[in-house]
Amino acid sequence: MAVIYGEQYVDEKYASAIEPNLYTDTVLVPGMTYTDKWQEGPAGGIYVHKLTTDAVAVGTPGTDFSDEGADDDLIPIILNNNFQKSRKIYGVQSSSVAFNAGEEYLADALSAVRQGRQYSALACMAYEGTTYGDTTTITKDNVVGYLTGMREAVKKAHGKANFALVSTGVYALLLQVVGIQSYADEAVKSGELLKRFGLNIIECNSFDTTSAKFYDNGGTKRTVNLKQVDIIVGASDEFACIDNFNMYRLIDSENFAGSKAQVEINSGFHVMVADCIQVKKNAVSA
Repeated sequence: MAVIYGEQYVDEKYASAIEPNLYTDTVLVPGMTYTDKWQEGPAGGIYVHKLTTDAVAVGTPGTDFSDEGADDDLIPIILNNNFQKSRKIYGVQSSSVAFNAGEEYLADALSAVRQGRQYSALACMAYEGTTYGDTTTITKDNVVGYLTGMREAVKKAHGKANFALVSTGVYALLLQVVGIQSYADEAVKSGELLKRFGLNIIECNSFDTTSAKFYDNGGTKRTVNLKQVDIIVGASDEFACIDNFNMYRLIDSENFAGSKAQVEINSGFHVMVADCIQVKKNAVSA
């Protein structure tokens, strides 16, 4: 539609910079919220040895050893979750806009694929982890109790509890309860909550969909309502997230005059010890 100042038509122009699409924050951080130490290849499935063990009983000096046979279990991590995005960019389109269409579409495709991968990883964590307590609503009065109680549950399972993913609503409560009160701890005074109770506390705005999907190790597609997740407290070493293929390219098309911006990641997810990933849920259904 033409722009008129008074009775004068004025020039119009399309901006050379674009408004980026918004994606959820990245909460998948190796060594902080998951481990990639099992990433080996080439393989479509990694099988991790877990030695069986029994408690050692006390005895008296001068006792012979009692030999036990070597015995282990295998924990599978099947890389069967694939994420792809491809954008067609006709040459006549890219030559008619002021921004670099190829670079912008490629960057946006990468962000979209990474977000999809994160949703699936969180769905796996919520589905295969251990549900903590009931669906009681989180409030200012009970939020710290749930956080420390879930940490205790991980520690009782002998896990190294080191992270907490919390919904935006729970994070807001923590800022009010922990961030505003007066404490000697400078990190708490500032309200950053990057480290508290021995946990890296991370606000997760990916708990916003009712249908996050992933394929489990048996090849079954699972659907998880992430809106029902308030808090996940866990030991990062006990949640595996590995890739065996990453592709990021801008290529000329053989079918039309133009290019394709393509991104693909193939991943596998698995909770290694369920009791070391504690999941507090609510009763939200949609």
